[in-house]
Amino acid sequence: MGGTLIERLAAVPIVGTDYRPFSIAPSGDTVAFEWRNGGDWQLYTVDSRGAAPPRRLLSIDDPCGCPKYSGDGRYLYFARDDKGSECFDFYRYEVATGTVENLLPGTPDLSPNPDLQLSPDGTRIALSADHGQSYAAALMPAAACPQGAGVELVVDHYFNDWTPQWSPDGRRIAWHADTRGQDGAVFVMDVEEGAQQAIGGEQPMLAWFPRWSPDGARLAFQGVVDDAYAVGIYDTLSASVEWAWSDAHDAHHPVWSPDGDALLFLRDIDARTSLWHLDLQSRALRDLSVGAGNHYHPRFTPDGDAVVVALSAPGIPSDLFRVDLADGRVTRLTQGLPDDLAGHDFVHGEHVHYRSLDLLADVPALLFRPREHNGCGVVIIHGGPTWHHADEWDPLREAFLDAGFMVVHPNYRGSDGYGRRWQLANRYLCGQGEAQDCAGAHAFLVAMGCDPGRIAVTGRSHGGYLTAQMLTQFPELWAAGVAGVPFFDHIDAQVDPAVREDLRWWDRENTGDLVKDRARLEYYSPINHLDRVSAPLLILAAARDPRCPTRLVGKVVDTLRAAGRICEAQIYPDEGHEISGVENHVDYDRRTVEFILRHAGVSG
Repeated sequence: MGGTLIERLAAVPIVGTDYRPFSIAPSGDTVAFEWRNGGDWQLYTVDSRGAAPPRRLLSIDDPCGCPKYSGDGRYLYFARDDKGSECFDFYRYEVATGTVENLLPGTPDLSPNPDLQLSPDGTRIALSADHGQSYAAALMPAAACPQGAGVELVVDHYFNDWTPQWSPDGRRIAWHADTRGQDGAVFVMDVEEGAQQAIGGEQPMLAWFPRWSPDGARLAFQGVVDDAYAVGIYDTLSASVEWAWSDAHDAHHPVWSPDGDALLFLRDIDARTSLWHLDLQSRALRDLSVGAGNHYHPRFTPDGDAVVVALSAPGIPSDLFRVDLADGRVTRLTQGLPDDLAGHDFVHGEHVHYRSLDLLADVPALLFRPREHNGCGVVIIHGGPTWHHADEWDPLREAFLDAGFMVVHPNYRGSDGYGRRWQLANRYLCGQGEAQDCAGAHAFLVAMGCDPGRIAVTGRSHGGYLTAQMLTQFPELWAAGVAGVPFFDHIDAQVDPAVREDLRWWDRENTGDLVKDRARLEYYSPINHLDRVSAPLLILAAARDPRCPTRLVGKVVDTLRAAGRICEAQIYPDEGHEISGVENHVDYDRRTVEFILRHAGVSG
């Protein structure tokens, strides 16, 4: 893939972290997982005790992920993305023969969520199905359904239903739904009778990510206590809730032990996500974290003796680990970092706070210091916006640090991981306080010793939008900007037919109404202030992106070039929002680093 540091880092194999990146076989001997290793996301298996290296299962051109073993271990189900468009088909792989069957052939316009859920008897699939205006909980046979015949919506909400979960007896499903803004509720439905109820009754309480207990009597879920996310347990018979764990830090994504006596969950503490084990009988809490970084998707092995989890950290490019509960022994199941990078000096971040440019907020952030600072700095802005930068694997950051840049990741108003109020602080305020938070990172870097004229900014998705906000709202601050898979216009984001309706719903609920809020949406759309751009801009986008389509990229490029500004653009064909194919992914990172180094006056 090339010999520069960024090309080597960007090509490093990584285990997926979205949706459900791995599944443990019922025997407990094997883990199937999604890995980007020399191509796009594909399925691999590995011995659950690390006794043998990973093995690739099959070769498919498109990204594949969300593996799920059937209860008898005979089949492995997975989702295949159509060239990044997020129009997924479900496939069934027969483990013994290697036979592969598409269960949703002839469905080019169907966009189910990829993390399908198989019923306990293996006959049906629960899914979130896109039905034009939103995602709804649905069922289908665990068999071929040409043109989507057999996919049946079980509810018709005008908000999104996510990841229906089967009860152990197969009689009920539970899911969480978007209700308004960034609120959510958990619903439970009797599949045969159609009756449903919400946690909290007629006034549903805030709840997400339900998981059934092994006996089917309870649901663990993520709720809210005071300002922080917490782990709750809902008794389905008494309709009562108890809080298994809550404190000042966000706790989320609970998982039951096979005997129902314990829970795993994740905690966000200072931009690191740790792994915890809670004994529900003794209330003993145990830290099972593999190391400092971000843990994802913990799961008990079927015998309950161990936990499998993904960890991403500086020097650990999202790998799978096994933690044995008896003695805490950790076994690494995948090794993404190649030998030629094993000696690289990976740097962990410092959790810091700085004042926003409007002086209205103390902004949490991660600061990374290079070994030898050359006076340059770069602000890397996360997307989402409901997400946060963490102390984890990041090829871009490592390349900038190696080049002598100081790096800061702002976790601006709207980021999760710092409580509910901070997460909602940019609702109907997109481009306002959050932009002030990101712009304040410039002054922070100057105070840390950076040359004010040699600080650049970059980000992806909502971070790409905020990069454009930096160059239009605060043009005097930046040496250069790289906007990855961005959008430029709040109005266009709600009317572009290439954007899925569920995403437009999110915009209406969180950025504003096209009629009553039009003036504000226009004012905070970078497309209307391109005359203010002075710094060189690079735009990287994807032709099949259903979230941030490319139709305004040409207008931005033409407008800036006509004004004598430097503006470059690259649109990747046959790629979606993630730009997941390894060659394009490497090219994206390489262009980002080279562009910023060049315009900050640093030789590559």
